[in-house]
Amino acid sequence: MKRRACSLCLAFCLILSLIAPAALAADSRSPSAEKYVVFGDSLAIGFEPGMTTTSVPYGYTDRLYEQALLHGRATIANYGIGGLTSSGLKAMLQAVVDGSTVKGADIQKSLPDPRADQVVGDTSKIKADIAAATLITITIGGNDIGASILSELTTMDDTQLEEFSTKWMKTYTDNLTSALQNIFTINKNVRIYVADQYSPIPAVLKSEYPKAQKLKDRFTATLKQVEQSFRKNSYNITAVPVAEAFVGNEGLYSHIAMRDIHPNQSGYGKIAEIFSKSIWGEYRTDLAKTEPITVVVAGRTVQTNHLPALIQDSTFVPLREYSEGLGATVDWEDSTKTATVRYNGNSVALTIDSTTIAVNGVRKQIDLAPPHSHESAGETKTYIPLRLMAEGLGFDVQYVQQSRTAYINP
Repeated sequence: MKRRACSLCLAFCLILSLIAPAALAADSRSPSAEKYVVFGDSLAIGFEPGMTTTSVPYGYTDRLYEQALLHGRATIANYGIGGLTSSGLKAMLQAVVDGSTVKGADIQKSLPDPRADQVVGDTSKIKADIAAATLITITIGGNDIGASILSELTTMDDTQLEEFSTKWMKTYTDNLTSALQNIFTINKNVRIYVADQYSPIPAVLKSEYPKAQKLKDRFTATLKQVEQSFRKNSYNITAVPVAEAFVGNEGLYSHIAMRDIHPNQSGYGKIAEIFSKSIWGEYRTDLAKTEPITVVVAGRTVQTNHLPALIQDSTFVPLREYSEGLGATVDWEDSTKTATVRYNGNSVALTIDSTTIAVNGVRKQIDLAPPHSHESAGETKTYIPLRLMAEGLGFDVQYVQQSRTAYINP
């Protein structure tokens, strides 16, 4: 279970601008895309202690989004709110179903996340994203306990522990059930994955540790019961067992040594791995990373000695290697120094040192550095702006800043 550190409110104030408004809204360009929507607490936004307004979180949801991109086109809409309880999630989704206009304080008093008003401000957009979603993940329940749980566990006897866990699990079950019902009211076919609750309390706290483990086990069993109750009615919900991975690894996967219960990067990676294996049956870590940027084409990297380059904050790649990696063909006109790349009825013509390109015969001005000759691995290669070429051919291009990776999918 999670215990909010005393500095949580201040820390959330520091990350006011971590998740830009654009990141909150799903992109609906491709009807075949995995449309991923996130709900939950601070785990949903990837919070870690020490974050500032210039920090970029890299949590489990960001990693899951990348896993989705390895399987094809994907979009993400993250509605996580720091400090959110299961009661807050219930109220939030009820407002979405009702079409009510709400602020953060309307769904839960004293939310420490200053983004709360922004996140819940457009319930019609949230509803539309749920309706279009193919995948939803939820992390919720830890904040139901309160910040005093560690000291309370110290003095609890077995009877008190049972009473506490029974009350907590009833509240959690009622609230989660309501939240799930509201989601399925909007979209009965969406796949929902809900995480159980890890315990960050380490074994060195000999009195509290076994009690915390009992609460963790009770939470996991309760979530499994919720899963089964919905599956009986043919709803696609899966309980994701992240808690067991933290047992014995509390110090490895969390910031508990800093008296903060949030996962560290290893912890978020482990949570993402368990979610991914529940969703797709695998968690891919086989991509060969390259500097300064990795380019992934249809789930794989292009095998070449000629690496991508960042020029004026844009990704440039060697023409022939990456065009053929996309499955495109390349025609070169030496007299005009023009390459024409063709794929699936689309064409992009790029001329060395020209600030215009032709997409399906239509000339367009570009505001990037032009295609140019570039020295790479002892050869002179033609380097072209990746996004312009790929999107001109009808491909989808997504760049994930945290891993410095561009994902291209047909």
